[in-house]
Amino acid sequence: MALTVAGCTPNDTESQSDGPVTLETWISQDMETLFPGDAGSYDPISVLDVVYDGLVRYDPETTEPYNYVAESIEPNDDNTVWTIKIKPDLTFQNGEPVDADAFARGWNYTADGDNGLYSGYFFSVIEGYDEMQPETDDNGEIVKEGATDELSGLQVIDDLTLEATLSSPFAGFATMLGYTGFYPIAQECLDDVEACAKAPIGNGPFQVTDWQQGQELTAEKWADYPLEETPEYDSIHWTEYSAGETASWADFKSGDIDISFPPTAEVEAAKNDPELAERYVERPGSALTYIGFSGYTDGPWNDKEFRKAISMAIDREGIVASLGSGQAIPADSWVVPDGVPGGEAGTCEWCTFDPEAAKAALEEAGGWPKGEKLQISLGDDEAEVERFTAIGNSIEEVLGIPYELNVDPDYFSTRAAQGYDGMFRNNWFPDYPLNENYLSFYASGSAKDSQFGWYSKEFEDKLDEADAAPTLDDAVALYQEAEGILADEFPTIPFTWSFSATYYSERLDNVILNPFSGAPILRKIEVTR
Repeated sequence: MALTVAGCTPNDTESQSDGPVTLETWISQDMETLFPGDAGSYDPISVLDVVYDGLVRYDPETTEPYNYVAESIEPNDDNTVWTIKIKPDLTFQNGEPVDADAFARGWNYTADGDNGLYSGYFFSVIEGYDEMQPETDDNGEIVKEGATDELSGLQVIDDLTLEATLSSPFAGFATMLGYTGFYPIAQECLDDVEACAKAPIGNGPFQVTDWQQGQELTAEKWADYPLEETPEYDSIHWTEYSAGETASWADFKSGDIDISFPPTAEVEAAKNDPELAERYVERPGSALTYIGFSGYTDGPWNDKEFRKAISMAIDREGIVASLGSGQAIPADSWVVPDGVPGGEAGTCEWCTFDPEAAKAALEEAGGWPKGEKLQISLGDDEAEVERFTAIGNSIEEVLGIPYELNVDPDYFSTRAAQGYDGMFRNNWFPDYPLNENYLSFYASGSAKDSQFGWYSKEFEDKLDEADAAPTLDDAVALYQEAEGILADEFPTIPFTWSFSATYYSERLDNVILNPFSGAPILRKIEVTR
């Protein structure tokens, strides 16, 4: 809060000349935790990216991983045993060593199903994961805890060497290791997880010094940070907004926020402002918004021809043009084209707006039940309600199918419990740069366990074959074949890819967007006084 204390705005450069330099940015008010293993959304991940260092980081242009805390990451001949060497003399912000034990304790705690952390499932690739999972009843309540609290496949060889034995070969294992769930955890953190979720003890260039949850968050540069990827400015101050980034636009225009993007109604005015145009950066995004169906309930959606009809009845181009002012890209694939290895455009044959073909497919599927409305379910988000209203209107106009939106504040839990009947919104952005990451969550093992009620043995066998490939290049090609199977069976409908863009203040330079989340990479930004 140095800027507030100084009584100036970020652009008031003269009065800041002798004080610390603070980057002013934003997060939404719904952020609940900063514990790495439980952080699965945009806001905590963006904060943790400057508070923690992982074994690898990702090149913002190529998305390729490169070793950071890791000295080396080497597999055995069949990619089942991975030996990780950690750089020496690294510590947490409390002075504890960042060593093999730090990674092992963090991974074990996150993998332990009794703890119920978001990122636990990432460790299913390591031997012993199943034994760590509890038995639950039909309501998801734990009736019997897991048999153990440590991964049998995770061994500390010495202070700086960690060995991970996988339950089956996986050529892409090293690619995963920059994700937040794989960060090291200080022992002091595990001694008081609740406190650590609010005031994390990281090993990155910035240290959280104050979090007034729902209002603001401040992190200051850690003076003893030893590695190279740290900016020159002194602190980061996040203001929390109830409606996310666009709610910060007024404060951006007044000079109180350094990074923002306007609400839809003001996008064109911003684009036509020559001064703002000089402080604008964009890149194609990698987040997919797509449509799922309740294959676990009876209905026309269990016929592939019906799903094809719905897809071809959606005017993606028109919806993007009318609502997003170009801030989205119509999707015709399940893996982002050119954004991760194996991503290519055009894998969805039925993602082009074609009213006549849509009508023919609906007729082949047996039509729509008279007097019924198609339910379209989604979370309580104003922008998404607008988009899915447009989707529903497009379907109704082309196919004559009436619809109703089911705006559900408990959307995520309802979806996980297979609680919908009809269509529902989904969104995914990759946790690590591999086409497998867009596909693996379809491999539920059975229709009963799938959020879409869909299962394909052919698809899952192809994923297993890709996992066991001798090289990553071979694996990528086989994952592409798996996407082909998904495309043919067509359980879900790609709608749009995100398009990342932001404006920045006159104080900033070198604003580069993250290829996954689309957020500015805070470590790269340069801030003047």
